[in-house]
Parts: sequence; C-alpha cells; structure tokens
Amino acid sequence: MAKRHTVYLLLGGNIHPRKAYLEKAIELIGKEIGSVRKVSSLYESEPWGFEATVSFLNRLVVVETPLGPLALLKKIQEIERRCGRLEKSENGRYASRTLDIDILFFDDEVVNLPELTLPHPRLAERRFVLVPLAEVAPEKNHPVLGKNCLELLTTCEDKGKVWKLKGKEFYAV
Repeated sequence: MAKRHTVYLLLGGNIHPRKAYLEKAIELIGKEIGSVRKVSSLYESEPWGFEATVSFLNRLVVVETPLGPLALLKKIQEIERRCGRLEKSENGRYASRTLDIDILFFDDEVVNLPELTLPHPRLAERRFVLVPLAEVAPEKNHPVLGKNCLELLTTCEDKGKVWKLKGKEFYAV
C-alpha cells in the first residue's frame, strides 16, 4: 500500500462564479488527488499584490494523498486549467483568476526545487492564508519557521481584510 501524505491546500479565486469554482475544485481534488479530510469555512478577502474590483473567496482543504509533491503539483495545475485558469497573469505574477490552488504544507517536508518550494514560501506573510489555516490546523507546526499556524497568524504583519462567510453575511476576523 502506498504511503499516504497529508497536504494542506489553499483554494482561491475572484472570477464569478467564485463559489462554484471552489466547489468544483474540491470535488475534483476528492476524485483525483485523495481523501478530503477537512475543509475550512469559506472566507472572502481583499486581493493581495494587485488591484482588483472583485474580492477573493478562499477555502483551505486538508487532503490525504498517495501522490508525491511533483505529481501533486501536476494534478493541481490540471484542475486549475479545467476550471478556466489561464497560464499568464496581467503583471507576470498576480491577477484575477477563476481558481488558484497553493500547496501550503506537504506532511512536514521541506522541498526546494525550481518548480516547487514547500512549505509555501509566502504563507506566513498572508493573512488570507493564515486565517483559514489557523481555523483548521492551529497547532500545525511550520517546519522551517518553528511556529504553529496560530502563532504565525498572531505575528503576521499583513493587515489585509479577511471575512468569514456565514450565509449571506460577512464577519470580519
């Protein structure tokens, strides 16, 4: 039996229908990547790193998978494309998108390859990442920084707004 890995994925997008893209991605992750073990609340957040008229929806998913890091990355990129993700962004880095899936953690592995760095190199700088991560896995330790997700959130300098969705209302976190 293949070794099972625990991975933490952040899903986000700001092109409508935002929620439908996230739901489709979770469905495809469960069918093609592995068992979905936990799903965070749904959050809305300001765009990070660029200007956009529509805010992002984000959701964190914890998955058990037999895939290795590079095979996981390839599958994620396929799912993003199937959900309408374009290869090129407007400014070469950040742009509005139907779906973005980031691998935050892969077990407790540290990976430094040209195509993949794990843990995600900017997760500790982004409030929209840390809020759902701290909800689902507050005690999960960052293997490089030596702090857990709740500690990373409380020391994060990003002041971007993040709202937890509950029905049609928003609750600031």
